[in-house]
Amino acid sequence: MKKLVTNRRNRVALLIPTIIATGLFTVGAANADAGWFGKDRHDRAEHYYERMEHLADRLDMTAEQEAQLKQILKNAKQSGGDDRATQREMRKGMMSVSPDDQEFMSKVEQQADAMAVRMKARMVEFAKVRQQVYGILTDEQKQKMQKMMEKRMKKMEERWEDD
Repeated sequence: MKKLVTNRRNRVALLIPTIIATGLFTVGAANADAGWFGKDRHDRAEHYYERMEHLADRLDMTAEQEAQLKQILKNAKQSGGDDRATQREMRKGMMSVSPDDQEFMSKVEQQADAMAVRMKARMVEFAKVRQQVYGILTDEQKQKMQKMMEKRMKKMEERWEDD
């Protein structure tokens, strides 16, 4: 009987760490797939729009304002969907140019010009979305949003000073 208890303890002693390790591995794999470790990590536009969704809570928006905000952000996300593919193609094009090529610098300048045009378009799109969101706010909400922006800029400046 004593030997049976010892074997059961040994099995339990091995089983618990195995279950914990399996759980940690599963959570790690799920997070890796969700983007914590680099997948789609550099898509700032999506992150920008997700942050804007929190405005409804912070600015105490009405149900109608929330619906308008969701529609504005939904339209913005849809219009920016091709951006990732374009960015990948530009990156591939840049990496395919060899520094040994006689026209290396001119090709790099062409890529840089194309990226500048793309960046300008993205900034204009962000500004349009911000303007649309600002248009649905009351004066009180606009003031509150302005204070939030000032606070955020102050934090950014403090980080820049630390560098």
